[in-house]
Amino acid sequence: MASKIPPVLFRLIYTCGLRPNEGRELLRENINLKTGELYITKTKRKKDRIIVLSDDMLGLCKKYNSVLESLKISSKYFFPDQDGQAYTMPRLDRLFKNCWEEANSTIPFKRLPTVRIYDLRHRFASEVLNRWLDEKQNLYNKLPYLQAYMGHGKISETVYYIHILPERLVKSAGVDWDALEAMIPLPMEGVGSWQE
Repeated sequence: MASKIPPVLFRLIYTCGLRPNEGRELLRENINLKTGELYITKTKRKKDRIIVLSDDMLGLCKKYNSVLESLKISSKYFFPDQDGQAYTMPRLDRLFKNCWEEANSTIPFKRLPTVRIYDLRHRFASEVLNRWLDEKQNLYNKLPYLQAYMGHGKISETVYYIHILPERLVKSAGVDWDALEAMIPLPMEGVGSWQE
């Protein structure tokens, strides 16, 4: 069963923009396999939220759940370790790094870029922002949606993800830089601005 968990869990964290603990501590009772809704609890801001899975992710979760049921694994967690508890963060981190190394087996270990499970959440945010840019959406108007979906307490936490986007974002008409500067503290002198 252990080999079935990482692909589903890591994909769930990525496709839903979850914090790693929100995925690894997901309770079976908090995933509705009929509607595709996840009820996310134990969040950083202590603010629960509901996330809707994509059709592909829902299908993968249904297949995974069928395996859980066929093995008669009884645990309150959707992704239980061998003791039926939630994976510990160090164990999950080790699994993620092993998957990363395996996926990049042709690259010498010392040259392999360092990754963290949390990078999946960052990637989700940048993918959403890039898609909105491609669709010529106004990011200023869209950011509150991403803020709510990711469970951020402040818009500045969501705006943070803009700095990891490619150079073309700086030139995008979809970003009102003056409005963003007004929403977040100005950078310290010598550190630069959002537009650099």
